[in-house]
Amino acid sequence: MVDALQEAHRILVDRGVFVDARPDSRVSARVRAKSARGTVIGTIGTQRLTKMDDTLSDRAVRDVLRRKLFHSRRRGRLWHAIPFEDIDELNDYLTDHLRFSRRVKWRAPAARRTPPLFVERAVRFEILEKRSDERFTREERHRQP
Repeated sequence: MVDALQEAHRILVDRGVFVDARPDSRVSARVRAKSARGTVIGTIGTQRLTKMDDTLSDRAVRDVLRRKLFHSRRRGRLWHAIPFEDIDELNDYLTDHLRFSRRVKWRAPAARRTPPLFVERAVRFEILEKRSDERFTREERHRQP
C-alpha cells in the first residue's frame, strides 16, 4: 500500500485527486432477509490476516498524510449490498472468499432466514489530494537514492 500511494503521488499532477476505497474490516458485514434494506438476520466478520492487512493499509494512509504528500478532502463509509438467491449460494460465496469469515453468525432462527438474502458490506473511502508544496517536493527528491 505504501508503494501504491507513493506511485500515485508520483504520477498525479499538483492538486490531482486519488480515491482510496477498500472494504472496512472494522465493522461486520450484515446479512439481510428479503431485500437490501430488510431485517438484519446475521453478521459476517473478517478473517484475522485480512484485518492485519487493513491495519497496515490504514497506517500507510496516515503516513502519507503525516508526510504531507496528500491532504484529505473527505473520508467516510458507504454500504453496498450483494444479492444471493439462498443460503447455499451465500455459503458457496463465503467458502471461496479471501476476506470474510467462512460462517455467518445468525441472529435469527432458520425460519426467518427467507431468501433472497443480501450481504451488506461496508466500504471505507478517503479522497486524497496531492499537495502542491514545491519546497516539500524538493526535499523529497533529495532523500531518494
